[in-house]
Amino acid sequence: MADFIKVIGYVLLVAGALFVPAGYIGIVMTEGFGKLQEVLSPLNIWNWVAVVTTLAPGALLVWLGDWLIARR
Repeated sequence: MADFIKVIGYVLLVAGALFVPAGYIGIVMTEGFGKLQEVLSPLNIWNWVAVVTTLAPGALLVWLGDWLIARR
């Protein structure tokens, strides 16, 4: 069961890692490079929150899988 949880976590991490750059590409294609610079600005905390929210479920499932394996 722990291995299954870990695999699902990696699947979610890969999906999120593909989703975030795809969103950036979409921003460049629709609104231009200047808007992407605004989005990736270090002062734009909402982008950081969105990326963490996207990647957190996968990272937590990988951590949970490792924790369950270590507990065996």
